[in-house]
Amino acid sequence: KQWYQRRVRGDETNGPKLMEIDPSGTARGFYGCAVGKGKQNAKTEIEKLDLSNMTCKELVKEVAKVIYSVHDEVKDKHFELELSWIGKETGGTHQIVPQDIFNEAKTYAEEALNDSDDEDTDM
Repeated sequence: KQWYQRRVRGDETNGPKLMEIDPSGTARGFYGCAVGKGKQNAKTEIEKLDLSNMTCKELVKEVAKVIYSVHDEVKDKHFELELSWIGKETGGTHQIVPQDIFNEAKTYAEEALNDSDDEDTDM
């Protein structure tokens, strides 16, 4: 079984960075990545986003939307959405997304999923 290690690293000059280290020792940096079940579908959705030009608040909404969109209600277990972030908004420390932003992101994701379901049933 292969293993991958993901780390957030940073320094005072460049800020936080998301890094992946694969079994061969190769390290890669990401604006966003996915792990676990459904990671390929999530990665495809993440790649459609212009991550480098979005605010953290916008990213939180889009990430919630991606999580909801790749979840298969028939095959997958119920999940509880949890979101955390690191960036200028948090002073460079890892924190749970504030409740008001979380609620906005969750509503945005659920509405996008419902809109998608409505389009599917119209066909």
